[in-house]
Amino acid sequence: MDQQLLAVGERIRSQMPPGLSQRRLAGLVDMTPDALSRALNGQRGFSSIELASLADSLGVDIYWLITGRADPLRVDVAARHFWDPVQAQRVNPGREADDKILEKVVAVYRDAYPDGPSVSPDLPAEPGAVRSRLGRDFVRRFAEQIEAAFAIDVLRIPELSTDYSLRIGGRSVILLTSTPNWFRNNWSVAHELGHLVLGHHAGRGVEKANEQPADEFAAALLLPEDRVREINWSHIDGTELAKFVWDAGVSTEALRNRLRKLRLKPHADASAALEQPTQHLLRRHLTTLRGYGAGVDAVVEREAESTGRMFPIRLIADLSHRVRSGQADPAALAWVLNVPVDEIDFPEPDDEAASREYEELLAARPSAAAWNDKLRLSHGNAAPW
Repeated sequence: MDQQLLAVGERIRSQMPPGLSQRRLAGLVDMTPDALSRALNGQRGFSSIELASLADSLGVDIYWLITGRADPLRVDVAARHFWDPVQAQRVNPGREADDKILEKVVAVYRDAYPDGPSVSPDLPAEPGAVRSRLGRDFVRRFAEQIEAAFAIDVLRIPELSTDYSLRIGGRSVILLTSTPNWFRNNWSVAHELGHLVLGHHAGRGVEKANEQPADEFAAALLLPEDRVREINWSHIDGTELAKFVWDAGVSTEALRNRLRKLRLKPHADASAALEQPTQHLLRRHLTTLRGYGAGVDAVVEREAESTGRMFPIRLIADLSHRVRSGQADPAALAWVLNVPVDEIDFPEPDDEAASREYEELLAARPSAAAWNDKLRLSHGNAAPW
């Protein structure tokens, strides 16, 4: 009796929900009850079609079903949605174009780490614990602090229409679009971190429903209730308000919404100031804030940092090594560095035989269609590209 087949059978049994009989499961996957029983008991093997049907019916990953291990190349994604007041629902109109960029990102990770990237550790469950790990004034270098504290990669790609978080194997990745509104990027990092903390990449068909919990996590992380309640909102002036926005790294809109949620009512002048765009509020008080560390140079610096293209140095280094050794596509590195591919230094064969071997190596790389068959993106619903 094959012990590996028995192990597959045990994993299948472990995922059968109460009330689902073997006879019923056999019908769902187009097997006879006898064939399923013998396979579960290690007396016959499963076909690839049967395993795929079982994984789909039980809602589990086929790689895990076969090996008992998490798929190091599995991909799940959650996206930030915008509220459309006309449709009265959250929308992501740029998703189709963004998917092409997400495919490139996944291809980069697969080229750099063919056996899967290193695993990000488990995250603290509470916003307060996350704040504690990130340290004081973390919003100033939010992306760097996220990477250092939690081994989460943060990428910034100008072509994206909105922000995303991915799980590539066991690695957590946050993708940001580029914008000079650094406070928007701060909120997006916190929002996507919320998706990761709350396990939204494992859900199915609930992507839009996950948006509010992720926003609530972001609010509690960036604007913790105790800190907000410390402020005397009935007497705060414009300069103090600007200082608070600067320190918290949030927009006037985010602060306005948080105050409303906590039922805190600022006085009329403060309420009027909170209706201003964030940059207007800060620039209006630059003179008084200059000695506080929020002068014009600091504002411009935050804006500049928020617009640049960004990939983790470690990822670039590992991908470069594989390109130089002829194991990865130089076009992937060219895209990451945003340079023409002919500027990438990669090995060129010395003779015709080596040239054929190198061409065969590149030709043997899985096609985009092959990767798409393996990718499982979740916007919450683990839908494949």
